[in-house]
Amino acid sequence: MQVRVFEAPDMASGLKQVKEALGADALILSTRTVRKGKLGLLGKPVLEITAAVDERWPQGETTPRPAAPPRDNSQTTSPAPMGTTPRQAALSYENLWQSPAPERPASAPTPAPEQEDTRQLRSELQELRQLIQGLAGRLPATARTAPAYVEPEFIRRQPATDPADNRPAMQLLLAMGVDRKTALTINRYAEEELAPEQMKDPDRLREFLTRAIAGVLRTTGRLPDKGKGQQRLALVGATGVGKTTTIAKLAAGSMGRLGGNIALITIDTYRIAAVEQLKVYSEIMRLPLEVVIRPQDLEQALERHRERDLILIDTAGRSPRNEAAMQELAAFFPLHLGIEPHLVLPAPTRDNELEDTIARFSCLPLASFIFTKLDECGPLGVLLNTQLRHGAPISFLTNGQRVPEDILTAEPARLADMILSHDGACYHG
Repeated sequence: MQVRVFEAPDMASGLKQVKEALGADALILSTRTVRKGKLGLLGKPVLEITAAVDERWPQGETTPRPAAPPRDNSQTTSPAPMGTTPRQAALSYENLWQSPAPERPASAPTPAPEQEDTRQLRSELQELRQLIQGLAGRLPATARTAPAYVEPEFIRRQPATDPADNRPAMQLLLAMGVDRKTALTINRYAEEELAPEQMKDPDRLREFLTRAIAGVLRTTGRLPDKGKGQQRLALVGATGVGKTTTIAKLAAGSMGRLGGNIALITIDTYRIAAVEQLKVYSEIMRLPLEVVIRPQDLEQALERHRERDLILIDTAGRSPRNEAAMQELAAFFPLHLGIEPHLVLPAPTRDNELEDTIARFSCLPLASFIFTKLDECGPLGVLLNTQLRHGAPISFLTNGQRVPEDILTAEPARLADMILSHDGACYHG
């Protein structure tokens, strides 16, 4: 097929050029208006006609075309000019596209010869495949057979390699979240004190382990009774661990023993509505509330309530990683004021995060640990682990949101029973 492009000022002269150059059998492929010249869009418009003719058609073919479909009666067809053949008369802009294309002789398609760039691409792919195979052959056998990475929670636990881990006491302690080193020590003590048949008795073994754990736990006991001197407790800890709610529980739980001779102080002026929350509790229990902003203000507030048996101090939640904030908090607790900072720790927290929090709050003279949110925690071995690692006693436990019901005074026997119980978090004394 021969394709050519013609330019003409109008359609009539353009069709004339097509007919003269390609003959009466030429087909119009497309037409468009373009602008030529140096002026671009402002140049003179020119009609561009793309036409083609099949050179394989026999010259002089005069096969008549089928009649065009009937047209609307309102339109009239101009007669063909004198001296033109019917085929030439049919070649007009109006009926050119209505004429069907002539049937072409069927012929088998001839496959195009493979291009040079295709052959070169095949050769490069073959070289790359050989290179990869050569590199794979050089890898050690361990590298080729390395297992795919699998998330730890989907890995099936392998049997313990240490025979001690299969013993009843070890299995019970590890299941309750007790640190392995601590569990080994308690297990050795149990094997020294109990006969083999007693080690196999679950009830006897649990009873012995409860006494053993209770013997190593340290607690502070309940708050002093009336007339035993003033006690000043400050609750410190990270944001959202439950300091303010625990303050309210301690105050409400001490109302009966101390006859309401309690004062509340807050230095938490950073959190929105923190003062309002403690103010609501103080109004319900009819206790005085002091708001302190600077360290020197705290000393003055303590002096105003020197006749009180118990002063509870609420502090702002501090990020343990903010060293400047930790130093600012430490300025409120000079030793001469006799304030006991109790670090509030959420029991569901991971061991490494608890260790980091305790280490960073150690800039304060910590008196004890208070564990909160036991109702949200599973095994309670973290209580034993933390107390043995750092030596500070445990003073209180909270296991719910209710004030004042959901708070427990830490006692060794109670703690040991909770640690070895599957439902220890639901324990209500």
